[in-house]
Amino acid sequence: MWEILSLCTPTEWARSTIPDPLIWKRGSLGEVLNGDRLTNSLYNLKFREVKDGEILCEKNLTISDVTRLRNAVNEDFYFQMYYDDLPMWGFLGKVENSSWSPGENRPRYFLFKHVQFDAFYNGDQIIEINAFSDPNHVVDITDDVEVNIKFTYSAFWNPTSVGFKERMSKYLRASLLPIHRQIHWFSLINSTVILILLLGLMTLLFMRRLRNDLKQYSAGDDEEENDVARKYVCGELFRPPSHFPLFCAVLGSGMQLLTMVCFLSLLAFLGVLYPYSRGSLCTALVLSYILTSVVGGFTATSFQSQFAETGSAWTVPLTGIVYLGPVLVIGFVLNTISIAYGATAALPVGTIFIITFIFVPITVLLLSLGGVIQRFCRTEVRTPSVMRKSLREIPPLAWYRNLPCQMILGGLLSFSSVVLELYELYSTLWGFKISVLPGTLFVTLVILIIVTAVLSVVLTHIQLSSEDHDWWWRCVFRGGSAAILMFAYCVYFYTRSNMSGFLQLSIFMGYSALMCYAIFLILGTVSFIASLMFVCRNYEAVKSE
Repeated sequence: MWEILSLCTPTEWARSTIPDPLIWKRGSLGEVLNGDRLTNSLYNLKFREVKDGEILCEKNLTISDVTRLRNAVNEDFYFQMYYDDLPMWGFLGKVENSSWSPGENRPRYFLFKHVQFDAFYNGDQIIEINAFSDPNHVVDITDDVEVNIKFTYSAFWNPTSVGFKERMSKYLRASLLPIHRQIHWFSLINSTVILILLLGLMTLLFMRRLRNDLKQYSAGDDEEENDVARKYVCGELFRPPSHFPLFCAVLGSGMQLLTMVCFLSLLAFLGVLYPYSRGSLCTALVLSYILTSVVGGFTATSFQSQFAETGSAWTVPLTGIVYLGPVLVIGFVLNTISIAYGATAALPVGTIFIITFIFVPITVLLLSLGGVIQRFCRTEVRTPSVMRKSLREIPPLAWYRNLPCQMILGGLLSFSSVVLELYELYSTLWGFKISVLPGTLFVTLVILIIVTAVLSVVLTHIQLSSEDHDWWWRCVFRGGSAAILMFAYCVYFYTRSNMSGFLQLSIFMGYSALMCYAIFLILGTVSFIASLMFVCRNYEAVKSE
């Protein structure tokens, strides 16, 4: 990759008008995690200095150089540069299909040799800059022959009335094009309609069934039989499930990730995070995850202390492992693959040292701090006064009441409310373009959370009405099942994209799996908390009735 982009070597630089050597920029944490490696360029752009046909360098391309460049042009390689923190892009070349020409049955490959910079300024501040690869200045690299190329560039400066604070708004216009705007509106309308219909239908059915249950519990004929059945279910509702420390760790991790997403959305609304801010998003992700570890430790320890008297020693360590463990394992595997391929996605030794011996210990300390804070802010949950000593056996259930069927039902409904926005999201993440705005993402997330919570409450009531008291883990899996369908959509997106090769496949699947796993934990936590609030409220209603 670097051999392709380094068209002008230091030898050619010495013969050019630019005396500066190649200097690598020291990247931030986010830039390193993104795989961005920045260096200076030969283009000597001075403020308001017009240049036309300036010679950059002269390069003699060997046959191997021509082959690499032809492959790069065929795969739509492009360059990305920054000027005053403003990004600009341009393609290396173009492909022309010559099948219509007599005697030609193969495409022709052309390399751009001239770049035109169009900059706009307001006073003494740069507002906008674009890089334009001139298609009229090309060289044919179709055949395997040596080529001598003289690279040139031009720079033109134009005044503008746009203010400095609005100069980043240009990079949001891509998502506001008519076709993108229609997709966003249609997606939001689809999600809202599904949410309204689901809330209306489920509320009608749910309230009717709940009213019938309350009437049955208060009926005189079968009062004793119904009261016994109610006590059987209520006596098992708040019994901690198996692997309870792990269950609390899942809830703690989900609440931590949800808090992190809300915090990042707030930063985006305030303008702290903006598109193409060179690694600031990755930096904010790492720092916000570390800081919200207090929330994860507090939440996990809170549930552990409320429902169980033993196993608290494992809760905080498991909370740190539930999500951070897979992140470190997958990151190690992807880093090893990147090193084998010589890709810039490979992390330097210094970054690995910082993550391993600074960030991870700080995360563990903040998790423990959250557990300590919880001991001084302990809250109680109303539980039944009588808890059965022996676990009651669950009666046989119909096939549609089993966990797989409920996961499919809950996952499909939740997934259908956001499916239209997923393509734009993945295009933003993997297509290196802005297709969706932070506000749209946040609204979509809110709708997804509401749909998941409503479905969880309804499915939990249906489960408890059949005297199935094993609802704790089921709520997590039912709520998180939408993330499984999202990962399946990731696989579909990859098959429809132009990505290829084991390196791209590994990075895409690895990061997509981590993203969907985080969504699984968030939705699973939301699902359980919504069901827990309903169960507590329902128990009080039944008891008062």
